[in-house]
Amino acid sequence: MATLKHCAATKLHCQSILALTIFFSLLTSCSAMGTSSPKQPSPSDPEDSVTIDHLLQWSLNGDPGKEKVKAALRKVLKMKPLHGQQFSGDGPTTLSDGNILTFGWYGDSSGQIDIGVASSPCVSPEQASKLIDATWEITVDADGEDRGKTYKTQRAGNWIEVTTTPLTYRCVDSINIYPARNRNNEQG
Repeated sequence: MATLKHCAATKLHCQSILALTIFFSLLTSCSAMGTSSPKQPSPSDPEDSVTIDHLLQWSLNGDPGKEKVKAALRKVLKMKPLHGQQFSGDGPTTLSDGNILTFGWYGDSSGQIDIGVASSPCVSPEQASKLIDATWEITVDADGEDRGKTYKTQRAGNWIEVTTTPLTYRCVDSINIYPARNRNNEQG
């Protein structure tokens, strides 16, 4: 009650204190709700949870790893059979780490897997390339247009590529896994 009497006497002072209190409350709530990066798998996450990190790490393990990637795609996307032992699924679908897949495709005959990754939340190409120990090059199409960076490594008979958004190179936009024999002529 004494505070109310004091506030009545110094109305301007109380209004200032109230305004500052509201300002700091809003500031605190906004910073708590601000953008956050997707959670990274913690040691307690199951090894079979579907995350970008796991998809990349599994891809390094040859055919058994590719089978695990395909199983993960079937788990998170409604994969529909196409002709010639090909399967496709559309997103968006959110993974255990908060990242989003836009599509998945694989061909059993070709041994190729293509995975689309949404640019928001942004998956860091540098972090992804470190996981697979890849080198990069800028990708230019036949018309000379910048198509982004491609991070590439060869492991256990497969090429693993991570591509980025064009021009900014800021976010991963696809993961591609295919047998090394399909691209030997490019690697000279």
